[in-house]
Amino acid sequence: MAERINQHKNPLVGSNIKRLRIERKMKAIDIVARLQLMNIDVTSGIFSKVENGRNNPSVDMLIGLTHIFECDFNEFFKEQTDNNDTL
Repeated sequence: MAERINQHKNPLVGSNIKRLRIERKMKAIDIVARLQLMNIDVTSGIFSKVENGRNNPSVDMLIGLTHIFECDFNEFFKEQTDNNDTL
């Protein structure tokens, strides 16, 4: 069984996955297809649940996503700040 990142109490990872996908103007179904080509067991339903914090991503999924998004692994664990803050 693949190791999983628990995000039930804090869906930070899922929200960052969704943010990265939207920033890159990618569709979830395209991400799922690319993950499946990497032999990562995921469906569009599972991926949606991961993005919404209702399912835990596997480490394999996160590694695959670093390749797809061309980002660092730490990008999934970043706290987002409010862009409306003024200095």
